[in-house]
Amino acid sequence: MTYKQRKEDRIVKQIENKLNENKAMVSKADKGNSTVNLYQDEYNQKVEGFISNNSFATANTDITKNLQREIRNTVNELSKINT
Repeated sequence: MTYKQRKEDRIVKQIENKLNENKAMVSKADKGNSTVNLYQDEYNQKVEGFISNNSFATANTDITKNLQREIRNTVNELSKINT
């Protein structure tokens, strides 16, 4: 490991420690190609608010396989049309 890599690693560790000490986090911004720093409590409130303000339903079973099958069938039908 070069001196530059060690220095970068040390800086990353310092940033991680500072974030942990202040109960903060780095997250991708909603818009644009940027990041934001948020306190974890603020982030949790935003997520809970988003979930409660939108109509989400809890599924009793894992619907992933059914959705994957439907998508696969649709793609197969489209490929038959285009050939």
